Parts: sequence; C-alpha cells; structure tokens
Amino acid sequence: AQAIERIRSDALRAGHVLGQILALARSSRVALTQQVQALDVAQLARTAAAAYAQAAWQRGGSVAVDMPPVLMTRGHEVLLDMALRNLLENALRHTHGGTQIDVQGGLEEGPDGMQCWLQVCDDGARTGDALPPEPVDSLHLGHEIIRRIAELHQGHFARVAAPAPHTTCYRLTLPVRTVA
Repeated sequence: AQAIERIRSDALRAGHVLGQILALARSSRVALTQQVQALDVAQLARTAAAAYAQAAWQRGGSVAVDMPPVLMTRGHEVLLDMALRNLLENALRHTHGGTQIDVQGGLEEGPDGMQCWLQVCDDGARTGDALPPEPVDSLHLGHEIIRRIAELHQGHFARVAAPAPHTTCYRLTLPVRTVA
C-alpha cells in the first residue's frame, strides 16, 4: 500500500511539473503570436477567483476579490489569466484548509508613471511537513512562469508585505498603458 501511494504521489508531482514546464513554454509562444489588447484585469481576477472558489470552499476556506469594478490596462489576456490562476493554485496547494484567499488590485503611482497591481494574499500558514501530502512545486516553476509573464509586460513580480490579517502576499505590477 505504501509503494502504491508513493507511485501515485510521484506521478502527481511529475504531472504537475510537466504542466508547469508546458505553461512556461506557452507563455513565450503567446507573447510572440498574440497582440497586446485592452484588458479589464478586474474582470479577469473575478473569473479566475470564481474558478477556484469551490476548491477553497471544499477545504473550509474561501476566495474573495477586492478591487475596483473596472481596472483597465493593456496586456495578453491568456498570460495574465495564467499568472493569476497560478497564484491562486499556489495559495490553495501550500496552505492548510480554512485559508482565506484574497485577490486584490488597484492603481498606484510608480517610479515610471501609473501602475496596475494585482496580488493574491492568504492567511494560511506555510508549515511544510504539516501540510497535506500534495504535489509540491519544489522547482519553483510557478513563480518563474509569473516572473516571465511580468517581464513580457514590462512589469514586476515579487512577494510583498502581507496586509493584516494575511500572512503571505504575492504581487504582479504592470505599467498602465493607454487603453485604446
């Protein structure tokens, strides 16, 4: 039984890593083949959060969105959706059940003008061995995918100080370009 469980666990981990590698390759292809377009990232965030709400609920937690009704910028919709979903998936995978996950966004003045920011914050502790056994992205491919997407948009990705009551927060910052 232990050997079968180990094989199952290894297969899930390998599948997760393969999926991340494919997403990394896809991010480069999308940037080369699709045009940047006007994009409401608030709507994108609501759609991504809704996709993970049931998984959070089944673990006794929740996913909420806190941002303006409309938050426009220019970008690659597929890539920004991939980045948001990756952050949401990580928050679910690396925290205990009962975790509150918040997708937040807004505008702020940056060193080079206005910036649009999106962040995923959670109040779940990350305690390693105490977490349920799930495939873990030990290669940090998920963050590499998000970092690459940020760079393709002349933006920035980083862990930032989490606003209370959250314990962890990752932010994607994008320059605001004229929306035509």
